[in-house]
Amino acid sequence: MKIKNRLKRIADMLEKIGVASLAVGLFQGNDSGLYLGAVCLVLSFVFTAEDRT
Repeated sequence: MKIKNRLKRIADMLEKIGVASLAVGLFQGNDSGLYLGAVCLVLSFVFTAEDRT
């Protein structure tokens, strides 16, 4: 149970970083921010899917 809680917190953190990176990358025209944001969001979704199974 302890690992699931940590996994959920990591997924939440990655989601917040991903959204912030996408916003900064979009508004500043920085491609690396967009890529980093997309990777963080994908990892967040993967961790969330692993948590549900």
